[in-house]
Parts: sequence; C-alpha cells; structure tokens
Amino acid sequence: MSELNWMAIGVCTLLMFMGGAVWHGPIFGKLWMKIHHGDKALSDSEMKKAMEWMWKLMLTEFIMSLLMIIGLACVIMVMPEYSGIRTAFMVWLAFVLPTLTSSVIWGGDKREWMCKKIAVTGSYRLIALLIAGYILDMWR
Repeated sequence: MSELNWMAIGVCTLLMFMGGAVWHGPIFGKLWMKIHHGDKALSDSEMKKAMEWMWKLMLTEFIMSLLMIIGLACVIMVMPEYSGIRTAFMVWLAFVLPTLTSSVIWGGDKREWMCKKIAVTGSYRLIALLIAGYILDMWR
C-alpha cells in the first residue's frame, strides 16, 4: 500500500465524486429524478426532508469512490503490462457492471426504468473509471 500514489488516488477520487454530481445533476438529473420519483415532483417539504440526510449519502458515496479508486490503483500496480485504461475497463466489465445490474434488477426498481438506470449509472462508472485508469497509469 505504501507504493501507491496517494496524491493520484486523491485526485481521482475527487474527480469521480464531482463527476457523479454533474452526471446525476445537470446532465441526467431530470431523468434520474423521473426514474426515482416518476412524474411527481417533490414538494418543498419533501425536498427539505430529503436534504436533511443527503450529507450521509454523499459521505458514503465519497468513501465508496475512494475504495474503488484504491482497488483500481492496486490492480494497475500489480499488472504493469496492461494500460490503466484497459485495466479500468476490465474492472468495470467484470465487477462494476455486473454488480450494478444485479443491484438494479433485485433492488426494487420499477421494471420500466431498469435499463435506463443501468445505462445512466453504468456509463458514468465506465467513464469515471477510464479517466481514473488513465490518470493512475500516467502518474505511476
């Protein structure tokens, strides 16, 4: 673990976290809200209540992003013959996408939204991991 580039890991974690806010906000925020709340807009009181515990979700997401980047950095380090982008893609394909898909399928999402939720979240994770793979590879 001491051989890992913790500065690169920190940068990648921040980029992944901030990228998720942009991806699920300005880019796909309306679709994301529709997936989770249908056509019903949240009232001001519902939005206020949701915001009260949002910091816990954000903190959890930040920690999970950090763990994902640390794991990717470890895999890149032990497989130097592969590029960081290739390694990131394989991690996404073998672990992230199947786990995400299973979570959506068995997580109580409405069937009509499953494919879109997998597409939105899966594509975000793919792009984030590819960028992180590139940065971690270049910053070895």
